[in-house]
Amino acid sequence: MARFDLAYGRATVSVNVPDANLLGTLKPRDMPAVDLPSVFASAWNSPIGMADPAAALRGGGKTVFVITDHTRKTPTRLLFPLIWERICGLVSPADVTLLVATGTHRAPTEDELERMLGDLRRSFTVAIHNCDRDVVEIGKSSRGTPIFVNRLVAEADHVVTIGHVGMHYYAGYSGGRKNILPGVAGRATIEANHAQMSHPQSQACVYEGNPISEEMVEAARLVGVDFVVDVVMNGRGEIAKLIIGDPEGAHAEARRFWDEHCVVRLPERADVVIASAGGHPKDIDLYQAYKAQYTAARAVRDGGIIYLLAACPDGIGHGVFQDWIERSACPADVLSIFECEGFKLGGHKAVYLAQDLARVLVYLQSELPEDTVRRFFLRPATDPRAALAEAEKRFGKTYRVLVMPHAGETFPISDAA
Repeated sequence: MARFDLAYGRATVSVNVPDANLLGTLKPRDMPAVDLPSVFASAWNSPIGMADPAAALRGGGKTVFVITDHTRKTPTRLLFPLIWERICGLVSPADVTLLVATGTHRAPTEDELERMLGDLRRSFTVAIHNCDRDVVEIGKSSRGTPIFVNRLVAEADHVVTIGHVGMHYYAGYSGGRKNILPGVAGRATIEANHAQMSHPQSQACVYEGNPISEEMVEAARLVGVDFVVDVVMNGRGEIAKLIIGDPEGAHAEARRFWDEHCVVRLPERADVVIASAGGHPKDIDLYQAYKAQYTAARAVRDGGIIYLLAACPDGIGHGVFQDWIERSACPADVLSIFECEGFKLGGHKAVYLAQDLARVLVYLQSELPEDTVRRFFLRPATDPRAALAEAEKRFGKTYRVLVMPHAGETFPISDAA
């Protein structure tokens, strides 16, 4: 019997799979943790696509550092002091704002802010973006989308983003320009941008030709981001890669590194995929945890089974996502709502879920009430043995199981994908 200890919230859950049924483990290639001070120094001294990050901030003035929110693992409290050590003679602390890029997410709690920033909260101004308040238009994209961003960003003399690069299932990749759009953009801009999700190039790990990503790049250019500090994290929550530099050139290097380690070829599609969303904060709510189901669905056969481990202590995570499901008697109804009402932010995730459920059965182990899980057309579960028993009924005793310990950070590909 093969045993796996899979991340679940802030803890782990032990999962056992019979050896005879185990097809394999699908996970990123090993990414050792870096020595942050030395790697940061090297990246700062040899930035990508620019001569000197500090030079970009000479002259001082209002400087906004756009940082990721509580749903991301970006280690801002470790990164920012290293930046500040190198620019403190150029910028006054009174002119610095750490702006939390929430996009359309809820604001972080006090406890979450403390974990994200620690003593930085007491040394610098911290602001939290609200996509419905105090946003101003700074121009239009080439597609005609008005680009509304947080006033602090629009009026800043300098803007730097600190983020985390990984897969994003319709924007291609996170990090870099995504800190601006959707991170500190207005709701109307975010909705217009994300409405392009039905475009055939709006897919995970597609950057060139992806209209959503290309518009995000344009938004960052309109803002005039001075440079980016981005990291790639390994499955243990450690920094495996750090890049500093020009928003496009640096992000390209981070994408290359991520692809080398996290794009993984499938041996074959499994009858069952047991997937962990990766623990907190990746499974903070169902809206965030869906990313793991998205990648797991790429690894399972039609008619197969996904067993998703996602604690979801914050519940569903998005009102429109919940509304579209609650208005539907079956997954097909979600698609009908989409056809009638068009794109709505949050509803898009209900569409993705409905498309998955048209071809696979999904069990969810979570902290959500069982009635809520069922309402989302998922099967509530407390033990993967239920999914394995169902697999034996469907596929016989030789059913095949893949385990994805870090499903949200693993992108399966196959000749049939």
